[in-house]
Amino acid sequence: MRFSSLIARNLWRRGVRTGLTVLGLGIGIAAVVALVGISLGFEKSFLKLFAAKGIDLVVVRAGVSQQLTSNLDQSLGEKIRRVPGVRDMAASLADVVSFEDANLVSVITNGWEPESLLFRGIRVLEGRGLTRQDRRAAMLGRVLALNLGKRVGEQLDVAGQTFQVVGIYESESWFENGGLIVPLAELQRMMGREGQVTGFVIAADSPDRRSVDTLKQRIEKAVSGVAAVPARDYVQGDIQIRLSKAMAWTTSAVALVLGSVGVLNTMMMAIFERTAEIGLLRALGWRRRRVLSLILGEALMLGVAGAVLGALLGFAGIRALSLVPTASNFIARDLPPVVPAVGLLLGVGLSLLGGLYPALRAARLEPTEALRHD
Repeated sequence: MRFSSLIARNLWRRGVRTGLTVLGLGIGIAAVVALVGISLGFEKSFLKLFAAKGIDLVVVRAGVSQQLTSNLDQSLGEKIRRVPGVRDMAASLADVVSFEDANLVSVITNGWEPESLLFRGIRVLEGRGLTRQDRRAAMLGRVLALNLGKRVGEQLDVAGQTFQVVGIYESESWFENGGLIVPLAELQRMMGREGQVTGFVIAADSPDRRSVDTLKQRIEKAVSGVAAVPARDYVQGDIQIRLSKAMAWTTSAVALVLGSVGVLNTMMMAIFERTAEIGLLRALGWRRRRVLSLILGEALMLGVAGAVLGALLGFAGIRALSLVPTASNFIARDLPPVVPAVGLLLGVGLSLLGGLYPALRAARLEPTEALRHD
């Protein structure tokens, strides 16, 4: 009998226990795949958003952790535009609204100046884009339009104000697809923030890192009280993204520890039940190294099966969440390729870790002692 066949047969003999162990480990891996995948997808979507628009710097009030809590005078934009190295600049006001009839909360509402660089990467699917003559006009992201059941020409109530849907757009970022865009002046008036913005986005003359860092220093020197943050640093430093990553890894770590304990318990019980069998193998000439390889091989097979099951469960969980209206704005359906790979490595590593002690215990058994075991 081949060595791999012997490993498979040993696991198959304890079918229920093996299945429960694989399921427990699979749930732990699914937590890694789903939670980490969502947090990484969240970050990736933001980065894609800035890259599509050619944004190199984000200017916010110094000391704030995210753009929604920033508050700057719109007139500062002209000072920023005159800084050497600034190729283009746009002001932005962002806020969140709810559509209770559609069970949607925290929908991002962007106030942009028509024809600004913020509209780069926006592809109009129906209707038209915003013009400088528009007032109570709104463009809906493809996902938001689908969730609200709205089409071009229909009326939309936004925080008690009526807007006409003039266009439906699609962005390279799924995050933007779940929001809406209105003229900057209208959002300022609606939110009682006339002349105020949450930040400015900058396209630099030279997008290389050194030039961007130099431009950052020039802007912060020319305009007091602001922080000019490179786009990648801004996304990676966003408090929501950092919290989502921390929560994802913490929850995943707990689930994985429980899964590895399940492997340890399964392998310890298997060693206890098969003490006489292991003694017979040792009496027939099996070396300690071969016994060690047998037990670790069983643990490895459990880990691979659990990792595969976990990857499938995690992928299915993300797909299911992406169909929920309240979550679809923030969850990408496609997993970053690195996430299933990390799940597989963790599953294999933790199963080997859980099987190491039982394997060493089995390898240390003396044939005479093992054969006397009842």
